[in-house]
Amino acid sequence: MTQIANNALWKTAGTESGPAFETNSSMNILFMADYYLPHAGGSRVYYHNLYSRMVQNCADRLTVLTKKLPGWREFDAIASNNQFRIKRAFRPLPDWRYTQLPKAIPQFLQGLGAMLAEHYDCLHCGDLFPQSLNGVMLRALTGIPLVVFCHGDEISQIDKRRFQPKVRDFIYRHANALVAANQFAKDSLLRIGIPGERIHKLTPGVDTTQFHPQSPSAELIDRFQLKGKKVLLTVARLVPRKGHKVVLEALPKVLRDVPDLHYIIAGDGPEKENLVKLVQELHLNEAVTFVGDVPHDKIGDFYSLCDAFIMVNRLDAGGDVESFGMVFTEANAVGKPVIGGNSGGAAEAIVEGKTGFLVDPDSAEQVADRLLQLFKNEELRRNIGEAGLARVLTEFNWNSRARNLHDICVDLRSRAKARSGGGTLAPVENPKVTV
Repeated sequence: MTQIANNALWKTAGTESGPAFETNSSMNILFMADYYLPHAGGSRVYYHNLYSRMVQNCADRLTVLTKKLPGWREFDAIASNNQFRIKRAFRPLPDWRYTQLPKAIPQFLQGLGAMLAEHYDCLHCGDLFPQSLNGVMLRALTGIPLVVFCHGDEISQIDKRRFQPKVRDFIYRHANALVAANQFAKDSLLRIGIPGERIHKLTPGVDTTQFHPQSPSAELIDRFQLKGKKVLLTVARLVPRKGHKVVLEALPKVLRDVPDLHYIIAGDGPEKENLVKLVQELHLNEAVTFVGDVPHDKIGDFYSLCDAFIMVNRLDAGGDVESFGMVFTEANAVGKPVIGGNSGGAAEAIVEGKTGFLVDPDSAEQVADRLLQLFKNEELRRNIGEAGLARVLTEFNWNSRARNLHDICVDLRSRAKARSGGGTLAPVENPKVTV
């Protein structure tokens, strides 16, 4: 496996550590979400990185209302403190049908109870239904400013439904501020008529204390028998829109010229049975390994193991789409070149031809050609990996994003106090720096 010699670049550029932000105004925030870590998912990692840094660097306080899930006790014991509290009581809705609305009432009452028991400066909602819908009602009852997150797929998935777009748009119109997690989300909000002055784009950052160049794990090399192999990696849920199928279809052509290539698939999901069957049909058993779910704190070891990362994301029939693709910038932070599908927000995570390649997610032929281009040219892999690392270090700092969210909240609170006589809050002006 190729070792990219960019550790010095990472070390000289610095890490996430540093002095705390200077702030004259701490916030007390209530955040409601169906799921929170340790639930797998980029949006949950996004929330935790934002809020943990706000608490640490801005002296803010946070209460998370969410649900219990496997591993929650261990996670909460590490993550919680006097400033960062996690209360697990919610039962997420199984789907977004109107028949599920009565089941949202307990969550509304839990949110109302929390807001009556303690003074909060701002209410944040991480999921559209039912949290953000409840958030609109809680804002009307209490006058506390409301911030709603948008990742973009909430809009594309609902577009073709009959009544839900009206509820969705009602929620977005009644939030004091909308945080778009990527350009795709911002463009989607603008497309459905949300005024631009209400939208604040805060793309995901990268935790460079966790994801940085390092030698591959000898234990993993031995476990998966990768000595002398070139390694291709995908880290993603096993669902159709992540594009595992097209990568497998491309492999036979690649293996003819790169016979020492091995494909590691990290993740689990409903598509696994179909993918295992396809591996057998294509006679790829010796070239593909399914490793199952990998804990988030171990993912960096798998990035370090590979020579290139791939996730050929695509828009599925239900409108679900990759709104950004944090895995691309995480892999870049470890110094690896990446390949993604030219769909959704991947074009924001990948700079075509510089930090990686964007491919037609329906073309196994194009995927194979890009893989051959990378694996037959070690210098190209190294140069693209180094460019990806340099971009992460200059453009994807979590602390700056946490400060932006803090500033949005401070502005909202100031406006709420200025209008203490009631009425609708004016939209918050975009902060000085958006990323």
